[in-house]
Amino acid sequence: MANKNARPPLAKKKSPVVRALLIIGGAIAAVAVLGIVGFTTGTVLEENNAFCTSCHTVPENTYVDRANVVLANVNAPVADLATSHFHVAATKGATTNCISCHRGSSSLGDRAQTLALALKDTVTFISGKADPTIEKPTIAEPVLVNTACIGCHEKTLLTVNGNATHFHNLLSATAALIASGKPLISTSGRGRIRNESGKQSTLTCTDCHSAHMTQNISDPLASKLKLVDKTAAQKACDACHKESNQRSQSIDRLLSGRGGDDDD
Repeated sequence: MANKNARPPLAKKKSPVVRALLIIGGAIAAVAVLGIVGFTTGTVLEENNAFCTSCHTVPENTYVDRANVVLANVNAPVADLATSHFHVAATKGATTNCISCHRGSSSLGDRAQTLALALKDTVTFISGKADPTIEKPTIAEPVLVNTACIGCHEKTLLTVNGNATHFHNLLSATAALIASGKPLISTSGRGRIRNESGKQSTLTCTDCHSAHMTQNISDPLASKLKLVDKTAAQKACDACHKESNQRSQSIDRLLSGRGGDDDD
């Protein structure tokens, strides 16, 4: 007859190794969940300019105010490239926002870099060390911005029209597009790039295009400059011509149609 007072056998205690593995596994799972939630939340919130400017207070609020002016009145003067992007979107019935140019592509690497930059910016905001300079000739992460430029302006880089487009055609970004199988687009029967020896130029989009620098829209060549910083562009032009062993040219002469011959 079984002893009713007998105690049930005690459960075996987990070994220290097993307990340690369970704790580590749980911690990794928790970090993964928090990472996924943070990644998803950040991706959603960054689409809202108001969220961006809650931390990027100076000088980014100035940039957003400029954009809001042209969104409210498409006939308002546009004096910087970033505002122009909002203006063009508004005239086409489309929308754009700050992150459109600041997140690079949709690749996982660019997403991770964007969120890492956001974390860095958050620390800068909390520490009170933000740079209040409004007219910024340089940017923190040019790789992301240049990737975004190429993603939207691929056709511009591939369009060939002799001297009028050689500064885009000779960029290394254009060479990469051609190498990937993208065809050149001829608008005037010119089927090849002028001065092809310069195709591996180290210049990037932001060497000439400064998004948050106001430009002189009263310049007689303003319509052709398309909000390009003339001083930066001349410097880039000189550097590119030096790389490709070509004589330097004046930006004013080029835009006025007097900068060298147009022969292929």
